[in-house]
Amino acid sequence: MSNGFNTIEEGESKDNSIRFRLRRVGRINFSRDLPVRLMFREWILLNETYLESRLLMATSTHPMMLHTQIIYKRIFP
Repeated sequence: MSNGFNTIEEGESKDNSIRFRLRRVGRINFSRDLPVRLMFREWILLNETYLESRLLMATSTHPMMLHTQIIYKRIFP
């Protein structure tokens, strides 16, 4: 599914994690301006079985806060 948005992110990896910082949001020309001011996407390998994903976001109306978080469980070797 395409929602008309494209993001450019860059990040650093250390230990068992990688953290991406939003650099630019591209969008189709007739969409309204997004209120997103800062966004971080983190992937953390907790152990051999679990992988955690977190999305932190600041908008023009809200300070930086955890937006979504999920822990994936490996179910197949």
